[in-house]
Amino acid sequence: MSMNMYTVAGDCPSNEELALRIQGGDKNAAELLLSQNEGYITELALKHSEWCDPEDLKQEGAMALLEAVGRFDPARGTKLLTYATPAMESAMLDYGSHDSLTISIPSDRYHQLRKVAYVCAEAQDESEPALIAAVCKELDVSPKVAVELLKEYQTLFNIWLLGDKVDYISYGGNPAKAYDRYMRWVLLLKLMEDVLKPRELNLVRYYLGIGLPDDEGMTFQELAIRLNYNGPSGAEKAYKSALRKLKKELYSGAYGQWLSIQKAINKARAEAAADLGHYTTP
Repeated sequence: MSMNMYTVAGDCPSNEELALRIQGGDKNAAELLLSQNEGYITELALKHSEWCDPEDLKQEGAMALLEAVGRFDPARGTKLLTYATPAMESAMLDYGSHDSLTISIPSDRYHQLRKVAYVCAEAQDESEPALIAAVCKELDVSPKVAVELLKEYQTLFNIWLLGDKVDYISYGGNPAKAYDRYMRWVLLLKLMEDVLKPRELNLVRYYLGIGLPDDEGMTFQELAIRLNYNGPSGAEKAYKSALRKLKKELYSGAYGQWLSIQKAINKARAEAAADLGHYTTP
């Protein structure tokens, strides 16, 4: 998906120009901005529509785009869509997580956490103190409340980027085994995002420690409380079910095919080595 597909041409104002007009109070500019970028918003929505209605996701993305406009500064040289896309995807993922939860979150609390999501998307490279300060400023809350909001957001709407750990090839040792581990890891991360529902995805990530400080996982007892499962046994049962789902998809897809090829290659090598062992010079 390319944002260049939706670059405005001709006499139409650019997204950046419209952003400035919106900041100046031009309400018509907001409608035009959404109209010009409807294709891009739709494409983002379809990308995340496995568990939700695309129309609902489009609405979330549109609201996130308009909210991002308020903080956009074209003087920094960044295109509007480049700046706003993380917040737009964050809003869509958050909506999907909220829609799949078995617990009910009050509407005002949910929208408060949505604002935290925007802050996290925009300040994803910042330190924890800077992130807390940003939440304090955006929501006008104390540092203590900001910390609790961040914890709640991370518990309910964890949107850790699955591509952040694809450099695990640096295990050393046998290059073939290292590549096998690398391929399994990449495919597993992709499958987790594609196959698991948001709540299952959070469960697996938290238990394995993916994206957590020092990669330290949580216990089933902790997960039962955080993700509202029926006790530790309920969390463990859900975790094992998610693993079965992942294993089934993993071995029936590209990795399974690759593994079969590797087995065939290893068998051929063994047979060739055996033939060489019995070979005698004429």
